[in-house]
Amino acid sequence: TDGLVEYDRTVGGVRLQGAVRLRLSPYVASEDFRPSSTLCIPPSDPVVTLSPETRAYFGLDSKRSSDDELEHKYPPAARAVLAGARGSLKRGRLGPYPLANLTCHILEVESELSSQDTLPGAMRAAAANAVSTLLETLSKEDRMVILEPKMNVEISVPMGKVGDVLSDLTVRRGTVDDVAMGEEGGGDHSKSMVRAEVPLVEILGYATSLRSLTGGEGAFS
Repeated sequence: TDGLVEYDRTVGGVRLQGAVRLRLSPYVASEDFRPSSTLCIPPSDPVVTLSPETRAYFGLDSKRSSDDELEHKYPPAARAVLAGARGSLKRGRLGPYPLANLTCHILEVESELSSQDTLPGAMRAAAANAVSTLLETLSKEDRMVILEPKMNVEISVPMGKVGDVLSDLTVRRGTVDDVAMGEEGGGDHSKSMVRAEVPLVEILGYATSLRSLTGGEGAFS
């Protein structure tokens, strides 16, 4: 985020005020858990860390990393800021899908509150608000994608139906890699080959749709 993201609300007569600055970065798995092929990285839950400055703010040892301690021993406000960030990351921004394979670094926190009764709630809300604000910015910049399995397909289709098949692939969020048109002079029934990449969820039941689009003359593999 560009500086501290301010959160200041009054809920049920209680003021919740806090500000959080954070950074999101790709999560790199350790060598022990890294897959042999980099083409398929299994999704993992986001990791939330506290910077030395943030740890000092909550009265924690700034020279130790979060992994060195048991989180349940943290002060309530420190646990709250971690929970707020994690909750917002799990809600994600693209539909109902949680974020994966990234690290959220809590760089700085501030609050005008000092009461231990209200500070944890304020920190939780402020952290969640900061994450949501940053995700909204990334979403507007098209820097977020849905991780999902995709299939490479080859579709044999009559020349006269190529346009209909391409339009249908677009609706299915497919990406067309190549279209090899059939021999000239073969008429509408000369076969063309379409190669595309389509999300697996969109290709389920495709055989029936393809037969309908091509009058029973199309096939895919």
